[in-house]
Amino acid sequence: MDNICAEGWMRTSRFEPTPSWERALNGPPDDAHLLLIAADGAVPVGWCRLFPTEVPGEAELGIGLLKPYRNQGAGTQMVRQALGWANQRGISRLTLTTRADNARAVRVFEKCGFEFTGRHEDIWLEMARSIGGFCHDDR
Repeated sequence: MDNICAEGWMRTSRFEPTPSWERALNGPPDDAHLLLIAADGAVPVGWCRLFPTEVPGEAELGIGLLKPYRNQGAGTQMVRQALGWANQRGISRLTLTTRADNARAVRVFEKCGFEFTGRHEDIWLEMARSIGGFCHDDR
């Protein structure tokens, strides 16, 4: 996780877990949290997570992928898996926040059905999507 965060795009040089991360990583197994790890052999190269929000039926999506593994479909694949997992559990809406200058991530989220819902601090975009349907196959 530190290697992924250290690339700088997350505005941190190391993994700094939020309370939701702490609960997911250190708490008892919980069907409300999803953590997917992308690996190259035994080396983690990315992650995708869903954590419940305070809104019933809603979860927040987050994703990180090392630069050499981008543009190869791994991010889209993890988002697709997260959508399927959320659909199976009856989650009706996913939200996310991404950097406005992260055009690659925005394209992945848009092709997976996310739409813009807001902006804050001029650097963050908020996006959301209802569950149902699938990502487009194009990259």
